[in-house]
Amino acid sequence: MELSDRKQKILQAIIDDYIDTAEPVGSRAISKKNELGLSSATIRNEMADLEDMGYLIQPHTSAGRIPSDVGYRFYVNSLMRRYQMSVETVEKLQEILTERVSQLETVIKKASLIASTLTEYTTVVTSPRLNSAVIKKIELVNLGLGNVMVVVITGTGIIKNQTVAIDVDDSTAARLTEVLNSRIAGLTAESLTLDKVKAIGDEIDGIVDAKTLINILNFVYEAIDSLDQTDVYVNNAQSILSYPEFSDVNKAKEMLTFLENKDKMIKLIGSPKDDVDVKIGAENEFAELSNSSLVAVNYKMGNRVVGRIGVIGPKRMDYAKVIASLDCISNNVDKILGQLYNSEGEG
Repeated sequence: MELSDRKQKILQAIIDDYIDTAEPVGSRAISKKNELGLSSATIRNEMADLEDMGYLIQPHTSAGRIPSDVGYRFYVNSLMRRYQMSVETVEKLQEILTERVSQLETVIKKASLIASTLTEYTTVVTSPRLNSAVIKKIELVNLGLGNVMVVVITGTGIIKNQTVAIDVDDSTAARLTEVLNSRIAGLTAESLTLDKVKAIGDEIDGIVDAKTLINILNFVYEAIDSLDQTDVYVNNAQSILSYPEFSDVNKAKEMLTFLENKDKMIKLIGSPKDDVDVKIGAENEFAELSNSSLVAVNYKMGNRVVGRIGVIGPKRMDYAKVIASLDCISNNVDKILGQLYNSEGEG
């Protein structure tokens, strides 16, 4: 059954008010706060109809109504007003994101922090899956005492390092660095074939033994191959404690424990879907989110979707502001990662 224009306006007014107050909304409050030109009695009758239709819930007999999951869904799909971010906010966001962006991981962590600051909700960001990441540079740093640090730098600025037991002097470490870069720079993990390993071995024969070379190359391979593994960053988890929906200590503890579970967070954000994905209450697959909503957007590197940025908050979250904030952040992240992607391709 379609909602009449009057019912839609009343539903919108109730949800807008409930988002602001977290208190059940009565007919008198709606008639006072909104210029609907309707009496309290008329609004009360329409609210009763909306409850019968499943859009509203009356938590207590004497209380006003609150939106149901169905009500929120209709609101997000059809009633929500567009939120306009200020020019100052957008410019500040761009400034923070673009400051020292040589490392991809830094960009993603910044995006997570900015999202939680703008929305005041918990944010969950997945790191990019970069199984085709290119090795830009390898450095061997002699630490002395029979140890060398192997540093791998990708075209996107991700740095991996590990200490390997090799007893060499500075000149030998420099020679190894030179050979490895000449043979490996520009390759992906998949391109590091046995033939290439053998060619490196032939060139450095007499500098280090085969076992040492294999240890170094194993680390290089693992460092690049690990970029295919999704990581997740959670920011501002404690924000849930400030919302009345989580005033119950047990509910708060359950939610905080849920947010600490990396596997669940990765599954929650999931694979890239629509540009904006909104899941309300029971629409989420985890019971811990029955009183919460998730809004998630994709971000890209070049033309390829590589990760997701999500916001978790109470079902009465300010959806318009959250969606506008995430859209702005993801667009800026796309531009930055596009630049890094191009620099990797050129490298």
